[in-house]
Amino acid sequence: MKPDPPKLNPYFPQQQYDSSSGGFQQIDNVRHTLSSLSWAKDSELLKLYTLTIPKGQLPYLQLLEKWTPTYETPAKVYLDEAKGSKKNQSPCMYPGGCNGKQKVFGRPADLERHYKNVHGTKDKFVCDHSKCPRSKDPFFRKDHFRDHLRDFHNEDIGCAKGRTKDEQKWQQAQKTWLAERVIKPKHWRCSRCLVKNHVAEVGWECSSCKTPCEEDRKITRIRLEAGQAAGVMQDSEVAEPNAYFAQLVTGAHGLERDGGLLG
Repeated sequence: MKPDPPKLNPYFPQQQYDSSSGGFQQIDNVRHTLSSLSWAKDSELLKLYTLTIPKGQLPYLQLLEKWTPTYETPAKVYLDEAKGSKKNQSPCMYPGGCNGKQKVFGRPADLERHYKNVHGTKDKFVCDHSKCPRSKDPFFRKDHFRDHLRDFHNEDIGCAKGRTKDEQKWQQAQKTWLAERVIKPKHWRCSRCLVKNHVAEVGWECSSCKTPCEEDRKITRIRLEAGQAAGVMQDSEVAEPNAYFAQLVTGAHGLERDGGLLG
């Protein structure tokens, strides 16, 4: 027997009760704010949310996935708008107070950056090479993590650096760079979101962002797998940068490409 919806409390903004899930659906045209919900600025309910800062749009508090939306705790709660602020002054409206050095900004873009850097949840990029020191010391910038994977672990993300107008030199540099890559045929790393994907489990589409593996990288791994099966290469974990491997990856990779794989 499905539960009856709770009695509507007129004190809270309107939401729809979904009897099939036993929860609440937030109505799209209703914009909840801390004031409309009568939350105190230091309300304990804030611990149930994380701040989301969409580019060029108003920031809002997003209910964590482990919690079910209710009348008192809707899925989204927008920050209150500043009242009485002067022209070209955008104050920080983060609930509970702001601990940043600067609290008033002249441009909306600066305020957006402040929300992201001071109050937003910082992304962490942990190296998944178990013996790497950065497996316990994560990166906070995706581009730094990408460089680490490419330059420290020699993964085949992107291409050789320093492309020049001399196409012959560039092709030689790319050939050398490819020969130095450590390519493991049983998995590949998405060049967009940097998630490691195991071929036997997810195939050639990223399990996280659904970006397909680049065709040249896919072909390289298929050829390596076939070569190992035939006994051409004995080590199934590490591809040594020998003449065979250099020829193999050069044949699979398009040397005319630029840095487009950086995503």
